[in-house]
Amino acid sequence: MRIFLFMVQFTLGMSIFMLALKMLGDTLSSILGFRLRALFTRFTSNKINSLATGLVATALVQSSSIVNSTMVVLVDSGVLAVPQALGVILGANIGTTLTAQIVALPVESAAIPLVLVGLVVIYVVKRPALGKACLSLGAVFFGLNYTTGVLAPLLGLPAVQKILLELTGTPIRACVVGVILTSVVQSSGAVTGLVVSLAGRNLLTLSAAVGVALGSNVGTVVTTLMASLGRSRASKATALGDFLFNLVGVLLILPVFPFFLGLVGSLSMYPGRQVAHAHTLFNIITALATLPALDNLAKLAWSWAGIWGGNKNT
Repeated sequence: MRIFLFMVQFTLGMSIFMLALKMLGDTLSSILGFRLRALFTRFTSNKINSLATGLVATALVQSSSIVNSTMVVLVDSGVLAVPQALGVILGANIGTTLTAQIVALPVESAAIPLVLVGLVVIYVVKRPALGKACLSLGAVFFGLNYTTGVLAPLLGLPAVQKILLELTGTPIRACVVGVILTSVVQSSGAVTGLVVSLAGRNLLTLSAAVGVALGSNVGTVVTTLMASLGRSRASKATALGDFLFNLVGVLLILPVFPFFLGLVGSLSMYPGRQVAHAHTLFNIITALATLPALDNLAKLAWSWAGIWGGNKNT
């Protein structure tokens, strides 16, 4: 009976969290959708502009998957070149870390007030889009707080902690768990938000939480790869470029993982914020390191796309 009750509560909490996160992204996209395409086509004239555009766009819609998939479509239609799209994706990787930063804040008490304000804005003020954004943000906080509350007693059990240690006992294992989880749920924001919350309650070690968060950067590329299926070689090159710089970034950080943990540990004394900072710092470092070599990355991805999808350009 206890197991059944736990499963019901956990499923309920995760469902609220995931649906609210999707609703937030969809609502912000609907508000800004037509402006985003104009933003992408107008402000991607150079690498710096492309990165800044991706960062701002993803911070606004809170979904790197939406932005990155849009890049695949725009490249497929010939609106953007592959290097331009990859620059935007680099910025999107930074912009999406805003979710983890928000979750790391002590916002549990704001959940219900945000939901209530959202309902008032929808039905009284008659601003449905703005109200849905407010309501869904409150639901994100509520669902995440509820889920971690349900998980707390379970993760405190010695047997469960032993299993967690086996799964995430090394940085590589933790990264693999992050890749798998994000590939399944199709949201790096959901995975990083959850590990930030768990680390904040000391239910997950800093090393494990950071490893899972880093792995989520690779796992989220599955959406971009799927969006490129059946499209042009340029679209596939865009998706593969996204995959390459995330994978290489993780592989390069693993040998210096203890140093990286020490660095993020010096930025905050709170575990949840440390994980959020690690996620943000990793994506900033990866983006800045990749930006000068963006043209070379595009050429490499183009070559791989030829192997993946044949030698045709379309």
